[in-house]
Amino acid sequence: MAKKRLDWFKLDCQQDTKIDLIESEFGLIGFAVVIKLWQLIYGGEGYYCTWNEDVALVFAKKNGVGAGVVNEIVASCLRRGIFDKQLYDRYGILTSHGIQERYYDCTDRRKNVMIKDEYRLLCNAPESKNADISNENVYIFTEKDHISATEEKREEKRRKDEMRADESGAHAIPKNYQEMVSRYGKSLTEQYLDKVDAYEISTGKHYKNKYAAASKWLDEDMASGKVKKPQSFDIDEVEEFFKSYKPHLSTGSGDKR
Repeated sequence: MAKKRLDWFKLDCQQDTKIDLIESEFGLIGFAVVIKLWQLIYGGEGYYCTWNEDVALVFAKKNGVGAGVVNEIVASCLRRGIFDKQLYDRYGILTSHGIQERYYDCTDRRKNVMIKDEYRLLCNAPESKNADISNENVYIFTEKDHISATEEKREEKRRKDEMRADESGAHAIPKNYQEMVSRYGKSLTEQYLDKVDAYEISTGKHYKNKYAAASKWLDEDMASGKVKKPQSFDIDEVEEFFKSYKPHLSTGSGDKR
């Protein structure tokens, strides 16, 4: 779940006239209560807080202020526009245009920052700006990291195959692999086994016998002329040939014809 609250919020050195009026009416306690309410908002949902009788009682006790005084200060804040009165009357929340604006400023590096439509007081740039950045990042991730992730999966799969073969010894190499090497040579065999691995990773499909699948693809490509069948020699036949081969050596001082 995405983080909502803020760890900090901006506080201007020069407050506007609305805050000055609250301080004139209630003294420094009025200013302190407003700051504490902002902390409640920014440190909770991030851009609003629920406000009712129970919340007011807990807030008052926690901050050492009488509940009656707190309610008077909140009422004055609603009257002077420090909090939006329309949203308070409709939904029982404390928020404002300025609070939501500062919330967006403090979360401009986060993804998927959302404000409930019914609570929204902003009607311009911040949401569309974040959406554009998010879409751009998704495009970059899809284009670059997908390739990298596929290569990593492919390499990991090959490593596991090799480890299983190493742990079990030479006899663990499947017979079909030996037949492929004998028929096509090691280079083409490895090339087409790599193609099968890549296909399985990209599609999620798994062959019961990948050597048979690779052989089929290779035979089809040879039949269509895409791949030339390599010349192959049976090593036993070659050795037998050299054993039986006897060069004709000339005798005497010269060869007369």
